[in-house]
Amino acid sequence: MLSAGYLLKHVVPPPGWLGGGSKHIDDICSVSDCVNDNVVDVQEAWQHKSFGVANSPDVLRSLAEKTGADTSGARLFYYTTYEHELESDGWKFDATSWRPRSPARSAGVEDAVEPPADNDALSLIGYDVVVFGDYLEHSPLSCNSVADELQVNEHCLFPSLDMAVEAINAGSFGGGCEEGIYTIFAVYLVN
Repeated sequence: MLSAGYLLKHVVPPPGWLGGGSKHIDDICSVSDCVNDNVVDVQEAWQHKSFGVANSPDVLRSLAEKTGADTSGARLFYYTTYEHELESDGWKFDATSWRPRSPARSAGVEDAVEPPADNDALSLIGYDVVVFGDYLEHSPLSCNSVADELQVNEHCLFPSLDMAVEAINAGSFGGGCEEGIYTIFAVYLVN
């Protein structure tokens, strides 16, 4: 896994459209901001690195101060990303087409992630499948209700990297879910 960076997010309960087999989901901790909003938009501020997130918590705090964003109740997340990606039209997935991860061309800053100072302050809460174009576009587990059909944890994330890879390989995000580059982010809550 590659060190990706940070986002400051509001954690929210599952939206009404997540139904069916997902009654055990307590909250949404997805990487994209389709369901659980980012407190500050690092992409709009051109402070995103090649993985679409911030290099450090200080960048997020500074942007929040500058924009007057409400940080009450916000949670700090740290991410690592899978070394590979797979492009799909949203209908078909070719498990033999995984390729090395490519950085976003729109990156506003160089990659210089400040790793967490205290790894004991990190809690791995799961793995999110993210559709990535030139920015973080979607987290189909939550924003396309794919979690209704798959085994996810209480945070609407896969419990393991292997489960996330297997779901992509099996075409579980097919049927017109989202077009783009599929990759996997490990989601850590910074305590």
